[in-house]
Amino acid sequence: MSLGHHAMLRFPDEGGNLCTAPFLFGQVSPEPIESPEKRGYSLLETGATFSSLGSVKTNTGQIADLTRYPARRGYEDLVMLVTDPSVPMGWTDVTFPSKRFVWFALKDTSVLPNTVMWMSNGGRHYTPWNGRHVNVLGLEETNSYFHFGLSESAKANAISDRGWPTHAVLRADMPTTVNYIFDVAPIPEDVEMIDAIERSKNGIAIMSGKTCIEVPLDLDFLFGKDST
Repeated sequence: MSLGHHAMLRFPDEGGNLCTAPFLFGQVSPEPIESPEKRGYSLLETGATFSSLGSVKTNTGQIADLTRYPARRGYEDLVMLVTDPSVPMGWTDVTFPSKRFVWFALKDTSVLPNTVMWMSNGGRHYTPWNGRHVNVLGLEETNSYFHFGLSESAKANAISDRGWPTHAVLRADMPTTVNYIFDVAPIPEDVEMIDAIERSKNGIAIMSGKTCIEVPLDLDFLFGKDST
């Protein structure tokens, strides 16, 4: 089974700053997700690989910075990250400096090893989108091969051939738990971007330079443990 949580964030025009847990591999969708013939447009170079969200090739030869959004108005793009499995608690966050809060999501990387980012910013000019779906970013924690579905995720593909999972194997004698946490926390005025999210005594510590924001959370839930 391919599976995941499909969080969608609508960004204010003044934008937000994105950061993720360390990842081993990043790639733009290996197949075009839109085609001009059908009035859909993408900007990132199909199949381009990258090691930093701050430097991703576009089909114009320029470099895109995916850590800041909204960007690239008039385009739909999609990338996937393979989270470093040595980091048991994976995380994705968006800092909204003008709103003074951070949104974050946490996952068990052994269950949800990948992150799919769908950047939807007015690139679909066909019904029912009609260019109106703008400033939206999907931050989807998955066990999948991009967005292609069960067939493509379960069979051999370019990601699984590298030894990284793109589907879960379900067993009748062992329940599969796919827990996930998302939350928001206030941030000080000088915080523009998060550097890391770490486990702490009572939950998590959100790090930005020398600033540490403590957020109480039940991480036993995240890893499928009974905390009662």
